[in-house]
Amino acid sequence: MAAVDTIDPARVAKLAADMQQRCRLFLAELEQFQAYLKDQKKERQVELRTFKASLQSEMKAIDRLVAADPNLPRTVQGLRTSNLSFFEAVWSTAKTCTHLTALKQRSYWLPGPHPAYVNGPVAPPATRDRTYSTVVDIVSQGGLEWVKVSSVTEKRIIWDLTRAGWAADSSSEESEDVQADDGLNLEGLLKQAEALVKASQATRVRYQHPKIRLVLPNIKAQPDAKVVANVLRQIRNLGVNVQTAEDMPSTFPSVTEVLSRLDTDPFEAFSGTLNVDCSILLAFASDVSHGRVEPEHWHNKIISRQIEMESEDNVLPSSVWPACGARKLVCTREAAEKMQEIVDTMGTETEKRRAALLLGRDSRLAREQALEEFQKLSDYPIPPEWNLPLEVVDVDMASIMASLPSAAKKVSEIFLPTGINRSVFLFGWSADLTTISSNAAAARDIEMAIEEENLSSKRLKGQATVQDTKGPNIWICPFARSLVGKEKTRRGAKNDTLE
Repeated sequence: MAAVDTIDPARVAKLAADMQQRCRLFLAELEQFQAYLKDQKKERQVELRTFKASLQSEMKAIDRLVAADPNLPRTVQGLRTSNLSFFEAVWSTAKTCTHLTALKQRSYWLPGPHPAYVNGPVAPPATRDRTYSTVVDIVSQGGLEWVKVSSVTEKRIIWDLTRAGWAADSSSEESEDVQADDGLNLEGLLKQAEALVKASQATRVRYQHPKIRLVLPNIKAQPDAKVVANVLRQIRNLGVNVQTAEDMPSTFPSVTEVLSRLDTDPFEAFSGTLNVDCSILLAFASDVSHGRVEPEHWHNKIISRQIEMESEDNVLPSSVWPACGARKLVCTREAAEKMQEIVDTMGTETEKRRAALLLGRDSRLAREQALEEFQKLSDYPIPPEWNLPLEVVDVDMASIMASLPSAAKKVSEIFLPTGINRSVFLFGWSADLTTISSNAAAARDIEMAIEEENLSSKRLKGQATVQDTKGPNIWICPFARSLVGKEKTRRGAKNDTLE
């Protein structure tokens, strides 16, 4: 924002009105994005509440300044110190990103030489101390990129360094050799970058640490002060991607132009062939997944709840079929046999028929005919690209274990005690296939076990010498579905949803 050197009431009032209009347009764009996410039923996948609340607070402050006396120095000071330009820079940068997952997200780390994972779904319970935390302005690429936007200027960086104890003249040769030694924790930009790196090292997204990008629209690629250039060099040496004024686009798109790009794509990292867990096979076969099921007094609580949830959100059309797309579908023989066992024991006639179509029991039917038959058993339109039937594959566990990293042994013995879970998840891992499942507990245990192995290896062999193990790519359907079953088999029956 341009400085106001003298109090010119007309100029102050015009500036306040301009800022008010900018903030209103900004809020309108943010709300347009929220409306789009709600229409796509993805509002829970992007965290915007903290950022929006901060912007709304800024809007109230600007409204008060518009109504204030423009002759008063505190009105001028309020306009000068407004955070609106910073918020605009964050939002403008966000609109150039892809697969947005959060704005203004606080992330943590634990002190010590070996970072523990304290952010994300696999983080163990731990006391989070805001002393060891930082705010990430933009989380994009489905969580794999963290973006920090700073409106800092060269003068501010020099001032921060001076306050931290660096009295070197920015024009002197000595300023080239300024180092952040272990005994001095520099204030300002470098400190922010170091905090981001620590928090990133305490975070895993699909077995990867988020990459960090620092956006500096008010800093040139070749700063005038050598000491500032040195700070940028130190930040880059931390592994941070630094973008300066020259890297910024001359104009930014409207939110309407980039809605689909900002939208998260949960299937982007999927393999061309999907490994289907028994829990998804049951969801495909279940009467609950294919239309209205009348509640019965003998339905257990799980079935009753699933019937209620299906009336609000149809799990196959909204989640599972979009995940499948036109991809080839396979399942292990153990998964197919377990599903068939459950269907034979308690399935209704329609559930048995769907199971037979899924596994291609009637070899006379071509794919198009199988889809037509399946459509007769569902109230929902069956996607024409859905690949029926599934291919059932035999797995050799000895060969699979030999092909996987050492962490697989711990995963197999501790977290996958049942043969079906072992065959499904370890097969998907060894074949580099995305496994689709509703077994969230198993997926969480696998990821946690692999992270523990990675941490253990780093403690034993050293941080820089260890290549992290990447575990299986698992997509979790947000809702499980059980077979409705028949009354005589359902009374007292255990839940057939695999956990």
